Amino acid sequence: MSSKLKKLGTLADVYQAEKLDGTITKIRLDKIHPSEIQPRQNRTVGIEDLAASIAIDGLLSPIVVTRHEKGYRIIAGERRYHALKSLNAQEAECRIISREERDYYRIAIIENLQRENLSAQEESQALKRLKTQENYSDAELAQIVGKSRNYVTEILGIASLPERILEDCRSAGIDNKNLMIQVVQVYKKGSFDVFIKEYREGRIKTVKEARNFLGKEQGDAPKGAGEKTRSQEISSPSISASIPFEKIERAGSTVSLTFASSDMASKAEAWLKKNSNKIK
Repeated sequence: MSSKLKKLGTLADVYQAEKLDGTITKIRLDKIHPSEIQPRQNRTVGIEDLAASIAIDGLLSPIVVTRHEKGYRIIAGERRYHALKSLNAQEAECRIISREERDYYRIAIIENLQRENLSAQEESQALKRLKTQENYSDAELAQIVGKSRNYVTEILGIASLPERILEDCRSAGIDNKNLMIQVVQVYKKGSFDVFIKEYREGRIKTVKEARNFLGKEQGDAPKGAGEKTRSQEISSPSISASIPFEKIERAGSTVSLTFASSDMASKAEAWLKKNSNKIK
C-alpha cells in the first residue's frame, strides 16, 4: 500500500491494515470502546451541540483509535463517538494508530489541547500526569505539547491546588484558564476565601478584576504597618508641622493622607505640588 493515510474501502483492505499506523477507515460503533483513562473528565459535555453539527456537516475529523482485544479503544475523540451514538449512527470514520502503550495518553492530551477541549482543571491534571509518567521537566513538557514553558508552569500550578479549592472553583463556575491561574496566586497569598466570596457575589467577574484584587492584596501592609498619626512626620521635607493631618496610609506605591477638613487637604495639595521636587 503506497500511503498510510489511504482510505480503505474493502474488508480485505481493513484486515491487512489493522497494524498499519495511520490508516483511516470506517469502523462499526459496536467495535469501538471508550478508554478508561483519558484527559477529559466530563466526557459527554456539549454532546447535543456536537451531534447537531455532525448531523449537518458529517464527522469532520476521524476518531483516533488503537486495536484492543477484539475491537478498538478510543485514544482521542470520545465526544465524537458519543455524539454519533446519539444519532444512531452505525459506524464512524477512524484513524488507527499503533504505538507503545505509554504513548497513547500523550497523544490524547495533545489532541485535546489542539482542539482546546479541556477545562483548566482537566488540562492541569493531564499535564501533571504526563509530567510524572515521563519524568519530564517543565521545559521538556512544554516542548512535547507545543506550549511555552511559562504557560505549562502556570497550568501545572492549578494541579497543585488542594481539592477543596478546586471544588470551590468548580461550584462557583470558575473554569477560565487565566482566571484559574490568578486563583493559584490568590491561594498562595492566603486570600482565597475572600476572593471566592467576592466572585460569588459578582464583585469579581473578569481576569482583570482578579488581577486587581491580587494587586490590592499584595499591596496591603500588615495591620498598623502602613499607618502613622500626625505626630509622626513624613521624612524630609515634612508638612506635619504646618498642616496637621489625621493619618497616613500606604498601599504599594500609593500614599494617602487624611486631613481634618477639605481646606487643610487643599493646602496640603498645593504644598505638595510646590515641593514635590524636594521629596527624595
